Amino acid sequence: MKTFNKSLVALTLMGASSTVFAALAYVPSATKLTPSIDSIELAATVVGGTSAFTTAANYAAGDTISLTSNIDIDPTHSFATAAITADDTTGCAAGKSMSVAFAGYEASTKTATYTVQAASDVTAACTLTLPGLTYDGAVLAAADVATLALSTSRGYGVLESVAAVEMINVATSQFGVSKTAVADETIDVNLNRNAFVGADPTDVISLTTTTVTTAAGGGATYTDAKSSTVLSGDFSWAKTVAVDGTVSYPAIAVTTATGAGTPKAQAADATAVITDSTITFTHPIGLATVTFTPPTAADDLRVLPSTSYSAVTTIGYTDATVGTPVARTKVINTAAGEWDLNGASITAHGISNSPSVTPMIWIQNGGASNGAISGSVNCNGSTITIADLGTAAAKSNTKVGEAIQAAVDAAGTCPTVNTRYDATVTVNGPKADITMNASYKVTAADGATDRVMLETSDSLPATSN
Repeated sequence: MKTFNKSLVALTLMGASSTVFAALAYVPSATKLTPSIDSIELAATVVGGTSAFTTAANYAAGDTISLTSNIDIDPTHSFATAAITADDTTGCAAGKSMSVAFAGYEASTKTATYTVQAASDVTAACTLTLPGLTYDGAVLAAADVATLALSTSRGYGVLESVAAVEMINVATSQFGVSKTAVADETIDVNLNRNAFVGADPTDVISLTTTTVTTAAGGGATYTDAKSSTVLSGDFSWAKTVAVDGTVSYPAIAVTTATGAGTPKAQAADATAVITDSTITFTHPIGLATVTFTPPTAADDLRVLPSTSYSAVTTIGYTDATVGTPVARTKVINTAAGEWDLNGASITAHGISNSPSVTPMIWIQNGGASNGAISGSVNCNGSTITIADLGTAAAKSNTKVGEAIQAAVDAAGTCPTVNTRYDATVTVNGPKADITMNASYKVTAADGATDRVMLETSDSLPATSN
């Protein structure tokens, strides 16, 4: 008799699986939610979408349906106690129905259980819509996906089950900064570094802030007025000081997106603030362009710097926190190009900074034209700029070591004990014409001297520079 009962149970299970009116299914009720990471990563709570369970078996009062999450349900989630009903408008056979109600949540297993309250003799193909669950935004962001696995029971084991189904799949950041144009001009040392090589008198940096509309699940909202970009580089060449002391930078223009339409129109950005080292402006969604136009008037020429540019864009947005969205920011770093020289720039490595040491650095100019010399020193992470080191006369050798050391001493930022520095010399002359000879003299207490040759960026292999 016991064997017969077991066989009967087995036959009942087989019958439940084979006598079906619809395929067993457990899926999101609508399009799977794909919120951006920006919209949820700091949100206090995120509510998932509802899910639809279509039965393939007949259920009776007391049977259970269990949903197991891969991540914790937020403690603030309130499980509704009202009955959830399926009838012949939601897949059940004509005149048939079933209803379930929430029975409890077990936090240790992340499982919510519903109990069948009432059911017709036939419930296969009934579709129950189960409510969405609430998650902590940071927990969801860390997991990347929220899944629910479903299983049902009739008291003697699993009746039906569905493997974990993705209810939410967090999308990547919806915000970005694209580079339409970066600084890429070469400064002509044969024109005293007053202009670029070639016919183009200007250079531009164009950065576009972008946002991607998420497929489903909402997204963060870009806030034009709270988004900005700080462009860093050397802009001191563009400074103009009026007779009354007013400082302006007329050689630099900033335009940003304005108005409606796609793409938005461009207009001068009245918020732009320019200093010798930064350009800061509000960055509405869309294109922003910084245009550099070095003056060409003979009485207003500027010495252009060999410099690199970088941009830090802070995007202001509101997230998808349930109830009241919260203001957030996202920072994106962008390399924005550089200006280089078609002239010579050579570095002497490892000059000892000591009262007993005298640098001996000579510039050889084998060309037919003179070249202005400038320089910089890197010491313990700091930079000392030397604007004027004289002129490299044509077909001559020019001494610059003592002037470099004087600038280092005057700056006072390079220690004189157990310290070495690197000195870079730039000459407004064709690179092929300029070479450097670098060494230093050590004078002992008794007056004896010794000389040490130094490596330069020209003498070292390229991979060591």
